Amino acid sequence: MYFAIASAIIAIACSAITIKTLVGYSDIRKRYKIFIGVLVVLAWFAPLLVGWLRCLNIDGAAYSSAAHILYLMFGAAFILFAMLLFRDVVWFALYGLYRKLFGENWKLHPKNINLLDKANLLVVLLTGVLVFMAIQGGAKEPELKKLEFASSRISKDMRIVMISDTHINRTTPVEKVKRLVERVNALEPDAIVLVGDIADDKVEAVSEHMDALGELKAKYPPLYTFGNHEFYNGLIPWQFKFKTMGFLIMFNHGVRIPDHNVYIAGIPDAHIANNSDVWNVNFIQAFKGAKPGSYRILLSHTPDFADYLNKDSVDLQLSGHTHGGQVFPFHILAKYANKYLSGLYDVNGIKLYVSNGAGYWGPAMRLFAPSEITLIDLKAQP
Repeated sequence: MYFAIASAIIAIACSAITIKTLVGYSDIRKRYKIFIGVLVVLAWFAPLLVGWLRCLNIDGAAYSSAAHILYLMFGAAFILFAMLLFRDVVWFALYGLYRKLFGENWKLHPKNINLLDKANLLVVLLTGVLVFMAIQGGAKEPELKKLEFASSRISKDMRIVMISDTHINRTTPVEKVKRLVERVNALEPDAIVLVGDIADDKVEAVSEHMDALGELKAKYPPLYTFGNHEFYNGLIPWQFKFKTMGFLIMFNHGVRIPDHNVYIAGIPDAHIANNSDVWNVNFIQAFKGAKPGSYRILLSHTPDFADYLNKDSVDLQLSGHTHGGQVFPFHILAKYANKYLSGLYDVNGIKLYVSNGAGYWGPAMRLFAPSEITLIDLKAQP
């Protein structure tokens, strides 16, 4: 409920700003202004509309098409809003500098209607280009990111494949899940770790998708820790589902990989757990079975949990959640909300890797934040 209220407030504010900036000062005909205004409002309210359609249990194909269109509108509205805001900030700043140097010039003033119409048209065209690029980015197969870590505590080389943030839901093509599974299996990993937000729907809505995901193969069973979206869609049913699939649930739990002297533990989404009366993060319990001298890996959907750790408690933390920003310039907001956005960090002597994720949330778009599968080679060091 709080999420819906907050989303509605943001949608109203962003709709008003976009409409006012784009057509509020224009002399185009009123009916065109109304048409543009309706499109803008629909676009900003798209996430709430998609949620409403899901509750109505509309036919799968109809829902999928409607959700896809609405989310693309939402992505386009966000990019347009950002471009308009950036344009105005730069324009007013440059005009202020010009006025100080040369005095007033109405022909260059940001409130000149004729010039503003041309500037708006230019922004719309640029937005169209960026939206096209973002859709192409969303359609691409995840890149393969390769990492290598060496330690004297690792007794034998080990290969781990990390998957995060696929956000599998009823609109996700089952073939896309199958291709992901085939690519992961082809890497012949010793272990597969799934670091949250893999599922983003009710269990019963994605049974075919889960059948495909259940074909993941490695030397050891897949290790799964939960993100915030599994909580949103019913944690108990998802715990049961993944257990029946043969996955090991890393809910404040860990496993020893004795052949390699590696211990892998997982905790639930820290942001959700820390604000819950039911769930909690128990790092001590998660590493309860770790022997002294083990190479210790923590699976935590939220990257900033690394700030609470040090090199004596964990060697490597694997996280997701941020999507690397997913659609530029959302990177800026994502970076503000998440200290660690994407890639490899050194935090208190711990290696932290934050994956962009193998899928996307909302619009099928990625702009300057490509999706990824992460291949991690652990090397035994003499």
